[in-house]
Amino acid sequence: MNRASLRALAVAAALGVVLFSGCSQPPAIADLPDGTFTGTSRPDDQGAVGHLSFTVEGGAIVEASFVVKDPDGTPHDQNYGLSKATGRPVDDAFYQRAQAAVTAERQYVAQFKEVGDADQVDVIAGASLSHRQFLEAVEDALSRA
Repeated sequence: MNRASLRALAVAAALGVVLFSGCSQPPAIADLPDGTFTGTSRPDDQGAVGHLSFTVEGGAIVEASFVVKDPDGTPHDQNYGLSKATGRPVDDAFYQRAQAAVTAERQYVAQFKEVGDADQVDVIAGASLSHRQFLEAVEDALSRA
């Protein structure tokens, strides 16, 4: 091989290392040390962000929580969709959708604890945005692990 070929090969190898170094897989839950891990999603169109926390012991998730919060910090909980002034639904249809999303978020957490793999958490009809935010929060937590 001549010098130009060796130089080109060295540059290609270095470029390959740089390109593929950012493509590493996050650690699996079973490979995490015992501890509590947290992550957040990107904001949705209204600025709400999903917040995840889970605790691993012995390679298994023993505790987990996920809540979406509005930009002002108001959690999406049993009051999500209710007027702050009256405590009644602002719009019945919106309230029903809002509460269905809150219920789905709890189911996402339960599935995550059971299977220990966010990729195996099923999307629930009507709560795909919550599912996306849940997955983003898990990915963020694992990237910090």
